[in-house]
Amino acid sequence: MREQQNYRAAIYCRLSSEDGADHESMSIGNQRALLAEYVAKQGWEVVDTYIDDGFSGTNFDRPGFQRMIADIEKGRINLVITKDLSRLGRNYILCGQYTEIYFPERHVRYIALNDGVDTLNQTSSMDITPFKHILNDMYAKDISTKIKSTLHAKARRGEYLGALDPYGYLRHPDDKHKLIINEETAPIVRRIFEMSAAGMGSRSICTVLNEEGILSPAEYARFRKHDPARDGEFVRKRFWGQTYLRSILKNEMYVGCMVQGRQYTPSYRSKKREPIPKEDWIVVPDMHEPIISRELFDEAQKKMQARKKVIKPLDEPRLFSGLFYCEGCGTAMRQHTTSNGKYTYFICGKHHSIGKLACSSHYINYDTFYQVIQEDIRRNAKLFSEDSERAAQKLMELKCADEQKQAAKMNRDLASAKKRLADLDVKLKRTYEDNMNGKLPDHIFSMFIADYDAERAGLRLSIADMEKALEKVRDTKADIDRFAKLIQKYTSFEELDRFMLNELIDRITIYETPGMGRNRIGKEKTITIYYKFVGAIKKKKTT
Repeated sequence: MREQQNYRAAIYCRLSSEDGADHESMSIGNQRALLAEYVAKQGWEVVDTYIDDGFSGTNFDRPGFQRMIADIEKGRINLVITKDLSRLGRNYILCGQYTEIYFPERHVRYIALNDGVDTLNQTSSMDITPFKHILNDMYAKDISTKIKSTLHAKARRGEYLGALDPYGYLRHPDDKHKLIINEETAPIVRRIFEMSAAGMGSRSICTVLNEEGILSPAEYARFRKHDPARDGEFVRKRFWGQTYLRSILKNEMYVGCMVQGRQYTPSYRSKKREPIPKEDWIVVPDMHEPIISRELFDEAQKKMQARKKVIKPLDEPRLFSGLFYCEGCGTAMRQHTTSNGKYTYFICGKHHSIGKLACSSHYINYDTFYQVIQEDIRRNAKLFSEDSERAAQKLMELKCADEQKQAAKMNRDLASAKKRLADLDVKLKRTYEDNMNGKLPDHIFSMFIADYDAERAGLRLSIADMEKALEKVRDTKADIDRFAKLIQKYTSFEELDRFMLNELIDRITIYETPGMGRNRIGKEKTITIYYKFVGAIKKKKTT
């Protein structure tokens, strides 16, 4: 890289808990002051200072760093400076990729001030840069191992390590590693176990809690931080769901055990968490006051186990899997069969999990739904096979009626506008020549130029709008032609199959009038089929 005078510098500062005892000398303030002084002495421009305070160097998914990379991509920066290599990062693979490949390819000079690293000057210090990256990486690994060891020791002693209060408890105000009962939420936990031990299923328990207006754990945590003066009236956004409720019912923490070590990170470089087998969890009994008795806990487990359904694995996905959605909330519709196997139906997945407060059921019988889809495919296949041009024309009118009607006129207007623009260019040239030759006074020349420029700007906008509208007509026609060829493949079929549905359809939605109950006579639902290339053609109503 050749030296240049006009450097646009990015000062990058980073600090995390892994930086240990030398915390004060590594502080963000000290880094910034040191680097700003150096850049000022060199006479370089500081574009911005990018800071990541509290972010590990083992990965590069940091807001300040990513903002700096975005500015490099925009061409705003051609020099990056850090206090030392470890401020850039502690992952030797990615650090090397940035210093050896990314920065040079984008003509960005990199300086690690205290390490004597400068990508412009290939001195002996640059030769050992890869080894410094490795040492920084090894330091991060060592720190990670020590932190994990410390946390495991604390967990085995029964100290609470969570960052948030578990539902039903609070962290002790004098010792955050101890738990005390939350008098507001503990009765709700106790009631959940009592309802389960009485034989109620998780869905029924969720319905009761939601209908009574009891806040879910996530909403309760949000409510505790809510400030009416700052945030206005509190509005519930989330509801009790079966997954979290079951996690409460299976958690031995509520009988006084400290249960931890249920997940782990495969690598110190990764934030991904993997589950640990239950037999390897760290469980320390009698560490805090129980909310429920062991007998109630065991009874709830028995009732849950008795209600547990054996789900047989499907040989292949269900016919409408991944295609059918509730229009009200966007959740996938769930297919169910009655216990006697007589009826199969669909209901909204959110309604099934949470209840009617989240969304209405959108119930529809499987056979009714199947027939609607089958008939619509047959109807469209017949229309396009009997008179493809007429069917395509009707679809064009549906998709871009206004643009199609005006297409002929727009073509004429577009040609006229382009001709006028070319004429103005000629007139503009002549006006300049006349002014240069003294045939046209300056004040008249200025007036003509202003008028011509205004007209040319208006013409360019009009031309762009007309070209966009005509392009829409062309694209729509091309999409309809593709759909016509596709739908005509299915002019004759006996039954629907997954290949046919996935080839023809993007998604299917169902909408029902709000407040309509499942058994309300005369209720109306609307099914919309979004076909490939053309989208919705005609909405189908059913009752």
